[in-house]
Amino acid sequence: MAIYSVYLPPEQSNKKAAEHFRLLRDAKAPLALIFPPLWLAWHRLWVELIVYFAIVLGISLLAAWKPLPPVLYLSAIPGLYLLLEGNELVRKKLERAGWRFAGVVDAQNLEEAEIKFVLENEGQLNLADETRNHPAAPKPSHAFSAPVPAGLFPE
Repeated sequence: MAIYSVYLPPEQSNKKAAEHFRLLRDAKAPLALIFPPLWLAWHRLWVELIVYFAIVLGISLLAAWKPLPPVLYLSAIPGLYLLLEGNELVRKKLERAGWRFAGVVDAQNLEEAEIKFVLENEGQLNLADETRNHPAAPKPSHAFSAPVPAGLFPE
């Protein structure tokens, strides 16, 4: 199972802002290791992108000045940092922008996490009015139900 952090947008954006929540998976960011500048630009982490370029430029100048193998290993550090802490940088960006941490959801995938979060927080998300207008369809009754052997499914 994956763990997702839920963030709600700033309150001043609009009345139904809670419907536009954002889920961030608590995991490594492998694309940040493979394509660091593109990953940073995709997530609009502009300050972090400038810092990344400054670090890479510094390591490149150091490697040109002293081309030793230990200096060349330093070039992997910015990518490894983004691999491990990239999603945390996105979280911090959201918090700086005014997004509120709303909780944690564990689910198999992103769609299941969205569904779980909406169902658990239906009253808080201003979705209760929509569900009242569209009641759930009645569950079909089955004519045949198999007996459950005793002891297999404790209650």
